Amino acid sequence: MHDSWSSLVGNILTPARPRLEACLRAREEHVETRRVLGQRRAKRIAECEARLVAAREEVFAAHDGVVTARMTDLEREWRALARQDPDNGLMDLWARIAPASWLDRKRWRDSDRAAQLDSAIALASDAAAVDEAERAVDVLRSSLAESGMIIGRRTKWHPADQDYAGTVELLASPVARAREALATREGERMVVARAHRCAEEVSAVVLERFSDRQVLAGAVGHAAFVDHLWRAARLPERANPAAALHALWKTGYVLRTIEARDVVLAIPPL
Repeated sequence: MHDSWSSLVGNILTPARPRLEACLRAREEHVETRRVLGQRRAKRIAECEARLVAAREEVFAAHDGVVTARMTDLEREWRALARQDPDNGLMDLWARIAPASWLDRKRWRDSDRAAQLDSAIALASDAAAVDEAERAVDVLRSSLAESGMIIGRRTKWHPADQDYAGTVELLASPVARAREALATREGERMVVARAHRCAEEVSAVVLERFSDRQVLAGAVGHAAFVDHLWRAARLPERANPAAALHALWKTGYVLRTIEARDVVLAIPPL
C-alpha cells in the first residue's frame, strides 16, 4: 500500500499529453491565422471609417440634415467589422484538436481569458487522461456521498495556480467512519500509528519532488493515511475516497478548489 502511494509521486503534476506536439503545431497555425485575419480586419475597419467620414461630410455639406441610406449602411458595416469574436477563434481551433465527443463542452472556457488558449492546448493534448481524471472525480463524489459528504456536481478546469487546502476536512467523515469500524477490532492503535507513519513518509516523498508544494504534500499524505485506515477497516472499496484521489493524481492532475457547485481541477503548465 505504501509503495503504491510513494510511486504515485512520479505522476503528480506530470500529465502525459501524448498529442502535445500536434496540438502545439495547430496552435501556431491558429495564432498565425488570427494575426492575418486581424490585419485584414483592421484594414477593412480603416477603409470603412474613411468612407463613413466622407459620407458624414456630404451630409453636413448638404445642410438638409438628411441621413442617407449609404451612411446608414456604412455605420452598419462598421459595427459588424468592429464586433470581435469573444472566443478569438478558439471555437475553430477546439474543433480541430479536441475529440469529437468534447465539441459541445468547451473545457477551456472556465480559465481566465488570457489562459484559455494554453488551457485548450493542454487539455486537448491529453484527452484520455482528462476523461480519466473526470471519472475519478465522479467516483470521489459518489464515495464521499456514502459518508455523508456532498461536493459540487460539475467538474471545471483551471490553470494550476494553487493547491486544494481542504483535504483533511474533505475526508473527515470517511476517517470517522473508518475509525468507528476499527474501534470494534483489536489493534486499532497499531493500525492508526502505521497509517500516520505512512502519511508522513508519503508526504516526505512528495516534498522531495515538489519542495514548494507543502499543501499538496499534506493532501497526498493524508489521503494515504485515510486509505490505510479504510482498507484496515475492510470497508467497501467503492466508497473509498482516498482511492478516488489516488486515481485522480495518477492521471497527472490535482484538485484546485472544491466549491458549492463545482470541483475545479488544476491544469499544469505546458
